[in-house]
Formats: sequence, C-alpha cells, structure tokens
Amino acid sequence: MKRVYFCIFILMAVVAVSFFSLVRVRSGGESLSTGIDKAIDQYRLDGAFPDKLVTELTSQWQEYYRSISFAENTEELNDISRLFTELKCAKSLDEFTRSGELIKTSTRLMCENETPYLYSLL
Repeated sequence: MKRVYFCIFILMAVVAVSFFSLVRVRSGGESLSTGIDKAIDQYRLDGAFPDKLVTELTSQWQEYYRSISFAENTEELNDISRLFTELKCAKSLDEFTRSGELIKTSTRLMCENETPYLYSLL
C-alpha cells in the first residue's frame, strides 16, 4: 500500500510542476505582450525610441527566459531572444512594431504549445 501512496504522490508532484510551468509561461507571455504594446504606443506618441521601456522589457525577458528554460525548447527561446535584439536595433517605428508583433506572436504560440489538450493524450 505504501508503494501506491508513493506513486500517487509522485504523480501529483508531476501534475503540480506542470501546472506551475503552464501558469508561469502564460503570465510571463501576457506580461511581455502588455509591455510591448506599451512601448509601441509610446514610440507612436513621442516619435522617439523608448529606450527605457525596451531595457525593462529586455531584462523582463531574461528573467522570464531563466524561469521557463527548464520547461521550454531552448531553440524557441533563442529565437525570441534574437527578436528582442532586433527590437533594440530597430531604426524606425515600422521595424519596431514588426519586431514587437513577432515577439508577441512567438510567446503566444509558445503558450499554446504548452497547453495540454485531451486529443494529444489519447
């Protein structure tokens, strides 16, 4: 009977870690999307590159990267890091907006890929 309890405990621990990972991926992705929208809006209003917001977004991304790298494909995360580099180097509003939208789309797809679906279990 102890083995059954131990197996149930292990299974519950795996489910808890998976749930935490899913929540972290979603909340971080939404936070980044909100920050990017704010930076794009500020760039449109001021006409000047939003250095401070981009620096904050980059540090937020690095923290997010570290916290989810154990659960995510490193290649996808590196692609998003490259997009952040493009965002920092954007020379016009159009380039900045394009890079920001690509980051938002990539993080949204990453979140969708993390979500378990019943048909994938069967």
